[in-house]
Amino acid sequence: MRNTPTRVAFTLVELLVVIGIIAVLISILLPALGRARQSADALKCQSNLRQLGLATAQYVGAYKNTLPYPTTTFGPDALWYNALDPYLGAKPGRTGATGVAAQRAYTPIKQCVVWQGSGANARSSGGQDPVWEFARTYKMNSFLRKNNLPARRSPTNPTQTTTYGPARITDIKNSSQRVYIGDGVSVDTTGETADNFESGQFSFEVNDPTQANPAIRHLGGANILFIDGHVESVKLPTITKNLRSPSAFIKVKSWQSEFLDASGQQVSVPAGSRLSLEQLGYTRNPKMPLIWSEPGKLHR
Repeated sequence: MRNTPTRVAFTLVELLVVIGIIAVLISILLPALGRARQSADALKCQSNLRQLGLATAQYVGAYKNTLPYPTTTFGPDALWYNALDPYLGAKPGRTGATGVAAQRAYTPIKQCVVWQGSGANARSSGGQDPVWEFARTYKMNSFLRKNNLPARRSPTNPTQTTTYGPARITDIKNSSQRVYIGDGVSVDTTGETADNFESGQFSFEVNDPTQANPAIRHLGGANILFIDGHVESVKLPTITKNLRSPSAFIKVKSWQSEFLDASGQQVSVPAGSRLSLEQLGYTRNPKMPLIWSEPGKLHR
């Protein structure tokens, strides 16, 4: 009598057990893979900032110890976003660019890698695109400019005078703690909201709620390039901030102010004040070890 071979197969219970094991492994591995990718993004971001630091060192050497300017108010040539281009090998004016877009070079080094991979990289054919080219994921410390200078003609409006100007590297004390350029709030943290003022700013700070703030973008921290050229991933206690525009419904994580009042409450720079918070009698916030302003010398 011939023996009929028995077919070997998984039972339903065994199949469910295998599926369960695979599901458990995936649930363990996916967060680890996600964190590894975030770590890689953070390292790439830090590499970008180091290149901006090297470009700044060349700029400072070429312009007699003068730093780039944090905003557009001292003309396009002094603005950090434009001033560092010759040392990054970047040339402004893409094909078909018009208006301010023709004055600027939009290079990956000047954007955090998180934004580069966000998918919102379509560029307009004419003026500055409100999504890609309007966004600044890196921003410069708004306080890195001199005030109370002799009045001179404004570079952006010849009919007006200004007492502000670029700071010199020799004006900076505690350069290893002084914030220069770093992760700033932008559309990758707020969403693609029309006319989001803070997203397009070239500068950031912690002492004024109407200004763009550091972006808590990488593993609970922000990458910061300091004046002395080193880069750190900085993690500090956070607060929730309402963006000024377009509405208070957009909330982002931020860091506390640099100064506190007598009751321990955070304080902001008074509108139009030529004095720093320290000059106004406020004390330094122990939860803000980084230095942004410089009493009597540098002011927004």
